[in-house]
Amino acid sequence: MRIAVGLLACLAAGAVTTVLADPSTEAAPAPAAQAAPAAHAAPAAAAAPAAAATPAAPAAPVAKPAIDKDAEHFMAEGYKPEMRRGQQVYCKTETELGSRVNRVKTCGTLEQLKLNENEARSNVSDMQRAQVGTSSH
Repeated sequence: MRIAVGLLACLAAGAVTTVLADPSTEAAPAPAAQAAPAAHAAPAAAAAPAAAATPAAPAAPVAKPAIDKDAEHFMAEGYKPEMRRGQQVYCKTETELGSRVNRVKTCGTLEQLKLNENEARSNVSDMQRAQVGTSSH
Protein backbone atom coordinates (compact mmCIF):
# COMPACT_ATOMS: atom_id res chain seq x y z
CA MET A 1 0.00 0.00 0.00
CA ARG A 2 2.82 2.42 0.86
CA ILE A 3 4.54 1.64 -2.41
CA ALA A 4 1.36 2.44 -4.35
CA VAL A 5 0.94 5.75 -2.50
CA GLY A 6 4.59 6.64 -3.13
CA LEU A 7 4.31 5.78 -6.81
CA LEU A 8 1.16 7.89 -7.17
CA ALA A 9 2.86 10.80 -5.38
CA CYS A 10 5.82 10.61 -7.77
CA LEU A 11 3.53 10.51 -10.80
CA ALA A 12 1.53 13.46 -9.50
CA ALA A 13 4.71 15.47 -8.86
CA GLY A 14 5.89 14.76 -12.39
CA ALA A 15 2.55 15.80 -13.85
CA VAL A 16 2.49 19.02 -11.82
CA THR A 17 5.99 20.01 -12.90
CA THR A 18 5.13 19.55 -16.57
CA VAL A 19 1.96 21.60 -16.17
CA LEU A 20 3.73 24.39 -14.31
CA ALA A 21 6.77 24.42 -16.62
CA ASP A 22 7.63 27.82 -18.06
CA PRO A 23 6.96 27.72 -21.82
CA SER A 24 9.80 30.18 -22.46
CA THR A 25 12.34 27.56 -21.31
CA GLU A 26 11.33 24.98 -23.90
CA ALA A 27 14.25 23.72 -25.96
CA ALA A 28 14.59 25.50 -29.29
CA PRO A 29 15.98 23.60 -32.28
CA ALA A 30 19.76 23.54 -32.16
CA PRO A 31 21.58 25.83 -34.62
CA ALA A 32 23.52 22.80 -35.90
CA ALA A 33 20.26 21.10 -36.83
CA GLN A 34 19.24 24.18 -38.79
CA ALA A 35 22.62 24.40 -40.54
CA ALA A 36 22.73 20.71 -41.55
CA PRO A 37 20.32 21.02 -44.51
CA ALA A 38 22.22 24.09 -45.75
CA ALA A 39 25.52 22.15 -45.71
CA HIS A 40 24.10 19.66 -48.20
CA ALA A 41 23.07 22.45 -50.59
CA ALA A 42 24.56 22.86 -54.04
CA PRO A 43 28.07 24.34 -54.26
CA ALA A 44 26.66 27.37 -56.10
CA ALA A 45 25.11 28.52 -52.81
CA ALA A 46 28.36 28.54 -50.82
CA ALA A 47 27.33 31.64 -48.84
CA ALA A 48 24.11 30.00 -47.63
CA PRO A 49 25.76 27.59 -45.14
CA ALA A 50 27.65 30.42 -43.45
CA ALA A 51 24.49 32.47 -43.10
CA ALA A 52 22.48 29.52 -41.81
CA ALA A 53 25.17 28.56 -39.30
CA THR A 54 24.83 31.82 -37.40
CA PRO A 55 22.01 31.56 -34.85
CA ALA A 56 19.12 33.94 -35.23
CA ALA A 57 18.83 36.79 -32.76
CA PRO A 58 16.75 35.77 -29.73
CA ALA A 59 13.20 36.99 -29.82
CA ALA A 60 12.54 40.07 -27.73
CA PRO A 61 10.87 39.25 -24.43
CA VAL A 62 7.17 39.95 -24.35
CA ALA A 63 6.76 43.33 -22.68
CA LYS A 64 4.20 43.43 -19.90
CA PRO A 65 2.03 46.52 -19.81
CA ALA A 66 3.43 49.12 -17.46
CA ILE A 67 1.52 49.08 -14.19
CA ASP A 68 1.50 52.14 -11.99
CA LYS A 69 3.38 51.78 -8.70
CA ASP A 70 0.20 52.71 -6.83
CA ALA A 71 -1.79 50.11 -8.76
CA GLU A 72 0.76 47.45 -7.79
CA HIS A 73 0.47 48.54 -4.15
CA PHE A 74 -3.32 48.20 -4.08
CA MET A 75 -3.27 44.95 -6.04
CA ALA A 76 -0.89 43.56 -3.41
CA GLU A 77 -3.50 44.51 -0.79
CA GLY A 78 -6.12 42.44 -2.59
CA TYR A 79 -7.77 44.98 -4.89
CA LYS A 80 -8.62 43.80 -8.40
CA PRO A 81 -9.00 46.08 -11.43
CA GLU A 82 -12.47 46.42 -12.95
CA MET A 83 -14.03 48.68 -15.55
CA ARG A 84 -17.10 50.67 -14.51
CA ARG A 85 -18.72 53.16 -16.86
CA GLY A 86 -15.55 53.34 -18.91
CA GLN A 87 -13.35 54.12 -15.90
CA GLN A 88 -10.84 51.77 -14.28
CA VAL A 89 -11.55 51.16 -10.60
CA TYR A 90 -10.02 48.77 -8.09
CA CYS A 91 -12.34 46.64 -5.95
CA LYS A 92 -11.83 44.50 -2.87
CA THR A 93 -14.38 42.22 -1.23
CA GLU A 94 -14.12 41.90 2.54
CA THR A 95 -16.18 40.35 5.30
CA GLU A 96 -18.28 42.93 7.09
CA LEU A 97 -16.94 43.85 10.52
CA GLY A 98 -18.77 41.83 13.17
CA SER A 99 -20.22 39.34 10.70
CA ARG A 100 -19.05 36.06 9.27
CA VAL A 101 -21.56 36.01 6.44
CA ASN A 102 -22.03 39.50 5.01
CA ARG A 103 -19.51 40.59 2.42
CA VAL A 104 -18.81 44.21 1.50
CA LYS A 105 -17.29 45.24 -1.84
CA THR A 106 -15.23 48.42 -1.71
CA CYS A 107 -14.31 50.08 -5.00
CA GLY A 108 -12.54 53.27 -6.00
CA THR A 109 -10.17 54.87 -8.43
CA LEU A 110 -6.48 54.99 -7.58
CA GLU A 111 -6.84 58.61 -6.49
CA GLN A 112 -9.76 57.79 -4.17
CA LEU A 113 -7.96 54.80 -2.67
CA LYS A 114 -4.78 56.83 -2.07
CA LEU A 115 -6.84 59.60 -0.45
CA ASN A 116 -8.60 57.09 1.84
CA GLU A 117 -5.30 55.46 2.79
CA ASN A 118 -3.63 58.80 3.59
CA GLU A 119 -6.67 59.88 5.64
CA ALA A 120 -6.60 56.62 7.60
CA ARG A 121 -2.88 57.06 8.33
CA SER A 122 -3.50 60.62 9.46
CA ASN A 123 -6.31 59.51 11.77
CA VAL A 124 -4.13 56.80 13.31
CA SER A 125 -1.26 59.21 13.95
CA ASP A 126 -3.67 61.79 15.44
CA MET A 127 -5.09 59.15 17.81
CA GLN A 128 -1.61 58.02 18.83
CA ARG A 129 -0.55 61.61 19.56
CA ALA A 130 -3.72 62.22 21.57
CA GLN A 131 -3.20 58.99 23.51
CA VAL A 132 0.36 59.91 24.43
CA GLY A 133 -0.73 63.38 25.58
CA THR A 134 -3.46 62.03 27.89
CA SER A 135 -1.50 59.23 29.54
CA SER A 136 -1.92 59.17 33.31
CA HIS A 137 1.10 59.05 35.61
